[in-house]
Amino acid sequence: MTDISDDIVNGDNAVEKVDSNINLSHSLLRGQLKFVRTIALSVGIQGPVAGVIVGPAVLAGLVGGAGALAYLLGFIAMAFVAFAFIIFSKEFNSSGSIYTFNGSSLGPTYGFVSAWILLLVYISFAAGVYASTADITQNFLSSFGVNIWWVWIALAGFFLTMIFAYKSIKLSSILIFTLEALAVGLITIVGIIVLIKGGYRHNAWSFKPFEPNGISISILGLGVVNAFSAFSGFEGATTLGEESVRSTRTIPKAVFWSLLGSSFIYIVFTWIANNAYSSTSALAHASAPFVTIAANNVGSWMGNLINFAGVISSFGAQLACINAANRIIFALGREVSPEGTGILSQLTRTHRRYRSPIGALVVSGGLSLAGLLMFSMESSPIRALTIIVELGAYLIIVAYLMTVVAALVWVWKHGRNPVKLTILFVGIGILAYVLYDTFFPFPSAPFNLVVFSAIACVGAGIVVALLPKVRSKLMASKLILSVQNLTGRLD
Repeated sequence: MTDISDDIVNGDNAVEKVDSNINLSHSLLRGQLKFVRTIALSVGIQGPVAGVIVGPAVLAGLVGGAGALAYLLGFIAMAFVAFAFIIFSKEFNSSGSIYTFNGSSLGPTYGFVSAWILLLVYISFAAGVYASTADITQNFLSSFGVNIWWVWIALAGFFLTMIFAYKSIKLSSILIFTLEALAVGLITIVGIIVLIKGGYRHNAWSFKPFEPNGISISILGLGVVNAFSAFSGFEGATTLGEESVRSTRTIPKAVFWSLLGSSFIYIVFTWIANNAYSSTSALAHASAPFVTIAANNVGSWMGNLINFAGVISSFGAQLACINAANRIIFALGREVSPEGTGILSQLTRTHRRYRSPIGALVVSGGLSLAGLLMFSMESSPIRALTIIVELGAYLIIVAYLMTVVAALVWVWKHGRNPVKLTILFVGIGILAYVLYDTFFPFPSAPFNLVVFSAIACVGAGIVVALLPKVRSKLMASKLILSVQNLTGRLD
């Protein structure tokens, strides 16, 4: 199919066609982000360095010494899901991400519910990462004899996030990319030194972490499900559909390379961690494996630097989550208030200079802060992080499944390419397995309450989408109709 992004989101935009006199206080700045700034949002949400500092220990507790294998299989599985986002983003993009994707395939109501779910994912991830940043920062400060209540640190991170999200996306995106690149550089130095020194008893180059090592397929499956949570966020760049340069080229590449890059970091450094520890049990009981590895192989000062790398990676993740959430809120607000009047029009309000969605920021910031404060009485930020992020982890599986199904329908309507259909069918099968492995057996307390909360969130999205006034606005969506008409004419 012909590239139609210039008709949809660049220059001669379908939304802009609704009103030729664009109100700069209610529109994003088109075509300002090149590839590096676009991919930064996806990589930022994934926060691979923050994840890999503690991830190998979590995985060792699940699958023993097969951590690298679990991440490798997780990457392969997630690639089938990412294919759906690439199919759509090569055709058209908007700030609504899967609202436009899924809505163009199965109707705006379906798209609204999909985007509602993904929005709550980003907000819950942001709230959880506030706690994660606080935990890593707390450990970093304690090495210098400074002890601060984790909630104060989390609140400081929240306010810094609001400041950068308020400013230009060009500033916050390059900040995210720079922070993650610096963090990757620090952890790479440690990894190279471990390989040169030979790891534990010169096993640094052993490939046993890529072998099942006697564990069952079902146990290995638990590791693959865990990898799904680690790799999720690759789709974040799709929320920049109206701000990226040549979006149908830039965004698919950002989706692909962010998933590949983050997966590579998880796989390689989990392999190194497994070979640097004396046993799988020792790794599983380590609170921050790579901090210990850095201290043991280089010096305590490097351990502190790796801790710092985790802080900046985690901060980049929370900023990226808020930026993505803001754009989905902006897009949904534009759909339910296309005339730009009434209280809902405030959701599309943008800064006149930075063109950042400041109206949406009030909502995303308020909800993420509320999510954090609900668990502020927890003695440990890790417990708060685990519970909050688990909600997003449950919801994102649903959002992914809805998108892969929508992509399957889209391909069926537009060409019925057998290779694409096969890949998408496999993607649906993988997600069905992930759903089964996640909810059977049913999670015990407190995660059973998180499951019920996730169900309530999905239900709330359906209820809102079916409200007569909302549904009438959605069914009259000129954006969705423009995409459908243009793609129909180009087939």
